[in-house]
Amino acid sequence: MKGTKRFSMAVLCVFMSSYGSYSFGENTKVINLGEIFVTTETRVDVTTTEVGVKIIEKGKNINLPDVLKDVPGIDIKRRASVGDTADILSIRGFSGNRIMLNIDGRPVNAAGVVGGYYIDWGTIPLDNIEKIELIRGGGSAEYGNNAMGGVINVITKKPSETPRFTFFGNYGGGRGIDPIENIRITHTFKVGPLGYSLAGSFQKAGAFLWNNNFEGRNLSANMDLDMPAEGVMRFGFQYAFAERGFIRENRQSTNPDSTDFYMKKDDDYPLSFGETFSPYSGTAFIPGPGAFWDKTKYYLDFGYEQPVWDGKVELKIYKNHEDRKEKNYSSSLINPAYDDGALVLDRDVASDRSYGGCFKVRKPFENHNLIAGYEHKVLAYGNTDLNFIDTIYNNWWAPVTGYKSSSKGICHGLFLQDAWFMNDALALTAGVRWDSYENQSIHGSTSPELKDDNITPKLTASYTMTDRDEFTLSAYQALRTPGLPETYWWAEGMTKGSPVLSPEKNNALEISYQRKFIQPGYFRLSGYYYKVDDYIMFRFDPSWRGVYNINEAVLTGFSVDMKKQLASRVSGIASITYQKTRKEGDLFDTAGLTDRIDYLPEWKANAGLELRLPFDSLVRVLARYVDERQTIYAYSYGSPAQKAFKLMTLDSSVTADLDFKIPVTKKGELGLYVENLFDKGIEEQFGYPLPGRIIGASAKIMF
Repeated sequence: MKGTKRFSMAVLCVFMSSYGSYSFGENTKVINLGEIFVTTETRVDVTTTEVGVKIIEKGKNINLPDVLKDVPGIDIKRRASVGDTADILSIRGFSGNRIMLNIDGRPVNAAGVVGGYYIDWGTIPLDNIEKIELIRGGGSAEYGNNAMGGVINVITKKPSETPRFTFFGNYGGGRGIDPIENIRITHTFKVGPLGYSLAGSFQKAGAFLWNNNFEGRNLSANMDLDMPAEGVMRFGFQYAFAERGFIRENRQSTNPDSTDFYMKKDDDYPLSFGETFSPYSGTAFIPGPGAFWDKTKYYLDFGYEQPVWDGKVELKIYKNHEDRKEKNYSSSLINPAYDDGALVLDRDVASDRSYGGCFKVRKPFENHNLIAGYEHKVLAYGNTDLNFIDTIYNNWWAPVTGYKSSSKGICHGLFLQDAWFMNDALALTAGVRWDSYENQSIHGSTSPELKDDNITPKLTASYTMTDRDEFTLSAYQALRTPGLPETYWWAEGMTKGSPVLSPEKNNALEISYQRKFIQPGYFRLSGYYYKVDDYIMFRFDPSWRGVYNINEAVLTGFSVDMKKQLASRVSGIASITYQKTRKEGDLFDTAGLTDRIDYLPEWKANAGLELRLPFDSLVRVLARYVDERQTIYAYSYGSPAQKAFKLMTLDSSVTADLDFKIPVTKKGELGLYVENLFDKGIEEQFGYPLPGRIIGASAKIMF
């Protein structure tokens, strides 16, 4: 492992050999690197990375975590390589409700209740995307509340003056996971004042883990209408459908000290943990053969932009609508009195009914760029309807699994930010944000309510040392309020509503240095120190479910990344990331097993080459190193059941990916890809192995 780290450092140093120049507009710098764009809006943010179409269409990429997994500061912990709906992506150690995901400026974070998640990555397709903007940290006053870890902005393609049609598809598979299908179609056009973009996609993957098949379909339509005085009215609609099988437990025992822990129930699938229908209420909620959910999601949007003198006014309104159909079937392994396949559970869950909007004003004057705004959002969900439960299969227990929604969250935000260009070299961005939230009990629920408000200041200084060198320093506070499922499990879980669940506050310091090369490329060094008071822990292990505050969590780290033209037809990329975490006052970890936050590796490194071959063909190879990771595993054993906690370690790994593209006429290209080239067995989440080598082919047509 030490040799791997030394090798990664050596690879990075090789690329740091020459420098160059660049150009930028009055207030915005853009460096076009082909697949990746690094931008610094208003010359004050070198922590922003933009991923372009070429990376989005690389390999088997199906969803956003696939695309972002190699970006410095990003950690992934998937249970399945396709269709995982869980909390699988983190930015600098922050995940879940600490990340804001926007599509064309509208947040898509959901209520996250009844087995759902704040961001369902499995139903966010890569349709019609122009680029993906990743902002690390919470230093901008424009983004509040659940943007403590950062913001992911998805920007879709704008209507084109001439009709454009694009088809992209890939097909692949590997040992135990056939097939993997991914098809995307887009069309854009503008006729007079009306412009539109249409997109559709289809994804499918076989079950690598026991019963974990996935299928997704997506449709979207966006319309821009030119209005008087250069105004633009926008309408948006997105439909997503996903069917996924619930992973079945494929271990004879959940006790890691028992030999049965390493014995399979079904030899056709890997050893793995399973899932349960949420909230777990007996054996009818343990997945049997064919257990699945169908999820249908709609996003509705309205927006208006109006230039006013030399400024701009923006209005956005949005609505989420998400439903799930859940069914479970009997298993003779769970209840020997039943054959496999009888219906034992049928539920309808209205899992998201959130809505909101924002109003923003942007105004430049003299050497200042001002932005101010107000945001309002309501996190809400609907009823859960129990259509059928087999109480005999469920050990004669009839749990209450049909009920009206019991809570909603109301959030308000006000912000003001000014970017002041003091001279050609120095710029200051100062901002302040006020956030309030109230998680209310509704429909007669007896759960306690939570509410609070806070003011958080922000300050960033950017200094342009030379035409190619820029340095930034940020100091700020960021707030993160408890979500609806956290409020529920704080009140109903092991903690039973005591002590009071407090919002998180991050006292943050960030530093960044960036140098541009003469040829397309850059070198960037970023570091951060985050001290989070009242860090919220969400534990959802089989024998311990609850939410509580940790007294303090400290996250520190740095990353070095670069891209450089090495020769006329060869360019290279490399990155190294180090991150360290420390927590104090974790009431779950009574044995003091670790002072680290789960699943965060200390070291990560990437190194890759891009070679341009004859006939404009392209070969990319990327090697990836991830250090070992730790997590606390909670389980029960014996009769009567005893609770136990054990520190588990996921081994470090080195993997490699290969991607080949060759043009076919001017309007198409064919490709081949190999992921996990050396067929390494890896886990990103304890107890859920991922497939080994995956091989596939892709095609793209444009006209």
